[in-house]
Amino acid sequence: MIQTFTYRTEVGDREYQHTIYAKDVESSINKWLTNIEDLKNQVYSFDPISVDKIVAQFSNNRINLQKSGQLHYLTYFIDEKPQVTYIDTVRKTAPDFVARLDYLTTEAGGRKGYAASGYRPHFQIEGLNVLTSAEQIFIDKDKVYPGETVTAEIRILSTDTFAGLLYEGMDFKLAEVVRVVATGKILEVLNEKLKITSK
Repeated sequence: MIQTFTYRTEVGDREYQHTIYAKDVESSINKWLTNIEDLKNQVYSFDPISVDKIVAQFSNNRINLQKSGQLHYLTYFIDEKPQVTYIDTVRKTAPDFVARLDYLTTEAGGRKGYAASGYRPHFQIEGLNVLTSAEQIFIDKDKVYPGETVTAEIRILSTDTFAGLLYEGMDFKLAEVVRVVATGKILEVLNEKLKITSK
């Protein structure tokens, strides 16, 4: 199961938070570094010079992962001042199912930009005129661009509505209101409550 981590850093009077999805805390560090590089020109993340310094220290094995009970944190330096980034594990329920998702191209009506892990479009199945939010945590990648295919762990919000209706091989759609952005096929139903009672 993919875990959710929150990286929290206080620099002066600013606090930066980044949500990272990874198999474990150790593998989340590389994803955090990629994330801060992607966001280094944004107002809600580190400035480009600080990012370059953090990445250089990591490349030179000068960033240390510390553990104190359940608490994890990274120690490093910015402008010769010690810096700490706290890593919190976010407790979530187990995913409801694993699915293969085929994101539509922009030309076919899909998204204009990428979808990131944690994205929550509407989940819909044929024959049921009800929508629910479906959080997707992508396996083996963090972003999916229009036209790409990905495997994801999915949690749906309204499990009671879909109780006893889902099965392996079932097709479904993901939409932003009425616009379908992806089609999917369930590979494995993990939540016993959702498994179909009769086909």
